Amino acid sequence: MSSVISSRLIVSMTQMYDNVAALRLNDALGDGMLAEAMVSAEGEVMEFRQPVPAEGRMEEWMMAVLIMMHLTNRNITKEAIYTYCIDKSRIDWMLLYQGMVILAANQVWWTWEVEDTFRSMKHGEKLAMKNYARCLHNQIDELVMHIAQPLSRNDRKKYNTVLIIDVHCRDIVDSFVRDNVTEAREFEWESQLRFYWDRDPDDLNIRQCTGTFGYGYEYMGLNGRLVITPLTDRIYLTLTQALSMYLGGASAGPAGTGKTETTKDLSKALGILCVVTNCGEGMDFKVMGKILSGLAQSGAWGCFDEFNRIEASVLSVVSSQIQTIRSALIRGLSRFQFEGCEISLDARIGLFITMNPGYAGRTELPESMKALFRPVVVILPDLQQICEIMLFSEGF
Repeated sequence: MSSVISSRLIVSMTQMYDNVAALRLNDALGDGMLAEAMVSAEGEVMEFRQPVPAEGRMEEWMMAVLIMMHLTNRNITKEAIYTYCIDKSRIDWMLLYQGMVILAANQVWWTWEVEDTFRSMKHGEKLAMKNYARCLHNQIDELVMHIAQPLSRNDRKKYNTVLIIDVHCRDIVDSFVRDNVTEAREFEWESQLRFYWDRDPDDLNIRQCTGTFGYGYEYMGLNGRLVITPLTDRIYLTLTQALSMYLGGASAGPAGTGKTETTKDLSKALGILCVVTNCGEGMDFKVMGKILSGLAQSGAWGCFDEFNRIEASVLSVVSSQIQTIRSALIRGLSRFQFEGCEISLDARIGLFITMNPGYAGRTELPESMKALFRPVVVILPDLQQICEIMLFSEGF
C-alpha cells in the first residue's frame, strides 16, 4: 500500500524490521526510486545519510536498506554522544535526535559519569556519590516538569521513555550511596548494563559482568521500554551471561509475568531485532530449522514462547540443530554447514525460550536441550504481602 505525496512515495513495510513502518521513496530526479528515510509506526523519521536506490531485485536493495539503516543509526548515535549538553541543555538536546539514539547516548554518559564519580571518590572526595545522586534527582525533577508542559505526542513518548531509564539509573546510584559502594570493580556496578563508546573499534559496546556485546543499531522508533525492577535486572544478568558462554536463556513461570517482554526489552537495550515465535504441538524440526537458519544469518534474537508445548521427539532433533549453531559460534566461524546447506553466521544471534511449567499439555525438556539454556524463574509478586510490609513500615 502506498500514497503519493508530490514526487515522494511512502511505501509501507511490515514484519521486515523491528519498527520500520514505511520507507520514504523519492523520484524527483527521474533517475529511479531512491529510499531517503525510514518512518516508524509512531511517525518518527530517520533520514538516511545516503539515499539507497530501490531498484532491481528486492532482496538486494532491501539488504542495502538494512546496511544503510545500521550505518545511519551508528553515525547519528556517535554524533549525539559527542554533542551531549554542548551549547544546549539536556532537555533541548533530546529534541535533536530520535528516541533510541538519545537513550543510547544518555546511557553512555551516565556510565561515564558514574565511573568518573568512582574515580573522584578514590582521590578523596568522599561525598562525590551523594552529590551525583543529588544531580540525578534534579535531572528527573527537571524532566518531569517539562513533561507537564504542552508537547507533541512523539516528544512526550521520547521524554517518558528517557524518564523510565533515568529513574532506574537514579535507583542504582541511590543504592550505591546506601550500601557504601566505592569502587567500579564491585559487583553492584559490574552487574549493571554499562554503555561505552570505545575509540579503538570506534563503536558502541555494552558490558555486563564478563559479557561484552556490540550494539545492533536496529531502528526501533518510539516503541517504549519496560519499567526496570530488581527482578528485571536479575533476568538481564542471567541472559547476558548465558550469551557470553554461547548459551540461550530459558525463562519459566506463570503467564503474564513478563518472560517474553523482558527478553524483548533486553534486545531493545542492545539495539537488536527480537523475533517472537509462538510454539505449538504442530511444529516440527523442519520448521524450527528454517527459523534457526534465518536467525543465524540475520543475527537476530529468537524468543520461542511456550517452548515446552513442542513434542519431545521434535525437541531432541532441535537440540542438535541448536548445538550445531553453538559449535560454530564457539569456533568463531563466519560460515558453517547447517541442515545440509552452507550459510553465513552472525555472532549476535541469541536463542531464548519461555515455558509455563505445570500447565496441561506441556512436555519435559530433554537433558540435551536443558544443557543449552540457562534457566531463570519469573514469578508474580505477593501483592498482599507487599501492601502489609508498606503499611507496617508506615506505622499503621
